[in-house]
Amino acid sequence: MKKLLAIAFSFMFLGLVGCSGKGKISQDQQVKQTIIETIPRGDQPKWVKSGTEYYKKDNKIFYTAVSEGFSNIEASRRASFAAAQTKVAEQIKNTIGVEFGRSLETGVYEDSTGGYLKDVFMSNVNKLQVSGIAVEENYSEKIQEVSGSDSKVFWRTYTLVSIPEKTYDELVKRAFTDTSAQVAQNKSAKELLQDAEKRFYGDSAAK
Repeated sequence: MKKLLAIAFSFMFLGLVGCSGKGKISQDQQVKQTIIETIPRGDQPKWVKSGTEYYKKDNKIFYTAVSEGFSNIEASRRASFAAAQTKVAEQIKNTIGVEFGRSLETGVYEDSTGGYLKDVFMSNVNKLQVSGIAVEENYSEKIQEVSGSDSKVFWRTYTLVSIPEKTYDELVKRAFTDTSAQVAQNKSAKELLQDAEKRFYGDSAAK
């Protein structure tokens, strides 16, 4: 019995050694990145260092995005701006959807009516075209990445964009207008939408 236990513990020890060995990273697997140039020159601006992806200031809504892996700065900037555009559209649509959901929470309605109205409203939200996105700043870093014997150089670009808050308000109005037109023949949904719209703007004003 003692012999069997000794053998069992031996296998357990070998298993632990094997597992710990697999978790180690060799020098060849380590990746090192070095910033060799920045445009504009200097340290990262505050909006990059903060890591904040979304904030409001001076009647504008600001968003940040980053893109990397491109061999030239212009391609890096274009990709970063495209990423910012996508982020703005997604964030706006998500915010409108969340706020609309909250505006329905305190209402009294049949589940079927609420579900139908949510579907119609979100369908219209997803169709919204967000325009007027302006680039406020770009900050680009030229990176040298070394991994073992391999080395490559690429650009990483951070982009700060903004839209006027009134643009957001216009998109909300469009979503309500389009939904109202679609549910006009459904009395229950129409009345629920009107109540939700009042609460939506009431909650927004309170914030």
